Amino acid sequence: MTSQDAGGGTSGLLRDLRGFAKTMFFGGKLEKEREVPVEVLFLLIGYVAKADSIVTSHEGEVFSAVMEELDLPYGGMALASAAFERGKSRQIVIADETARIRALHPAGSPELQHLLDTLIRVALADGRLFPRERAALEEIGLALGFSESAVKQRLAETGAR
Repeated sequence: MTSQDAGGGTSGLLRDLRGFAKTMFFGGKLEKEREVPVEVLFLLIGYVAKADSIVTSHEGEVFSAVMEELDLPYGGMALASAAFERGKSRQIVIADETARIRALHPAGSPELQHLLDTLIRVALADGRLFPRERAALEEIGLALGFSESAVKQRLAETGAR
C-alpha cells in the first residue's frame, strides 16, 4: 500500500496542513469582498440542487468540489454550507439574491456566466435535467440578466435536454 492509498496520501496531508495554516494565520475568515459572491453562489446551488425535490450525492459532490475550487477558509466554508442549506429549503428570493450579485458584476459579465455555468453543472450532476431544474435555471438566468434565448442556448451547449 502506498502513502497515496492510505487516507488521501500526501496531497491530502498537504491540503490539510494548508487549511490548518490558513486558520492559524488568518483566523479562517473569508475576505469581506468575497462574502456576497460566495453566499449568493451557494444559496443558488442549494436552490438548484433541491429543484427536483432531492439533493443527490452527485450534487453534493459538486457542492464540495466548488468549495475546494474556491479555496475557501473555514469561515467561508461555514458561510457556504449555511447558504446551501437556506437555498435548499427555499428560504430565499431569487430576485433579491441575484440583485446582490448583479450589484457587483454587470449583466453578461464573465463572473455571471461562470455562476450560471456552475448552476448548470449542479443540475446536470446526476446525468439528467429535470423540468423543475430547467425552470429554476431559466428563472435564475433571467434574473442574472441573461436573455431567455441565451439561457436556452447555454443549456443546449452543455448537452442539457
